[in-house]
Amino acid sequence: MITHDLIQGSPEWHAHRAAHFNASDTPAMMGVSEYETRTQLMHRLKTGISPEIDSATQRRFDEGHNFEALARPLAEQVIGETLYPQVGTLGNYSASFDGLTMDELKNFEHKRLNDYLRGVLSVAGCTGADLKPMYRIQMEQQHLVSGCDITLFMATNWQGDELLERHECWYESDLELRAAIIAGWEIGRA
Repeated sequence: MITHDLIQGSPEWHAHRAAHFNASDTPAMMGVSEYETRTQLMHRLKTGISPEIDSATQRRFDEGHNFEALARPLAEQVIGETLYPQVGTLGNYSASFDGLTMDELKNFEHKRLNDYLRGVLSVAGCTGADLKPMYRIQMEQQHLVSGCDITLFMATNWQGDELLERHECWYESDLELRAAIIAGWEIGRA
C-alpha cells in the first residue's frame, strides 16, 4: 500500500478520489448502496460531475467525522494499539481509513449509530458477516488496499463529547467478496 498525506474533505483529497476506485464508492459500484445507484456512480466517475452537497448533508458529514475522531480512542482501547487515520492506494484502488495500526494489520471503521446498526450489533455474537453488504463491501476493499484481514467495526452516538451509545463487532476478510469487488471495478472500467 502507498500512503498519501491528504486531509479528508480537502481539494487534494477530492482530486485523489476522482482518480481512483474508492472503498466508500464500492457499495454503489456493487449496486447495494442506500445513497447512490451504480448508474449514478458510473455517471459521476465518467463525467467528473458530482451532485452538490447541501448544508444539512455537509453538517451530517462533519458530525460523522467528529464522532469518528471521538470514537478512535475507544477503538484503540479495544484493539490495544494506536490507530492512524490515513489514505492509501493499491494501484487504482483507494481507501480512506478511519484508523490503521502502525503495522497496517488491523483496521478501524466507524459509522454513526442508526436503528439498523443498533439492532444488528446488539445481538450477542454478532460478527461483521451479519452486517449489510454495503458495510462489508467497503471494509473488504479497505482490506484489499491495506493488506489487513480484520476490522473493528464500531458505531457510536454522541452528544457533544459525551458518549451516548456504542456497539461494535469484528469483520474478517471474505476473499469471495473481494473477487467480486475486483470483477465489478473491472466491468466499471470498461
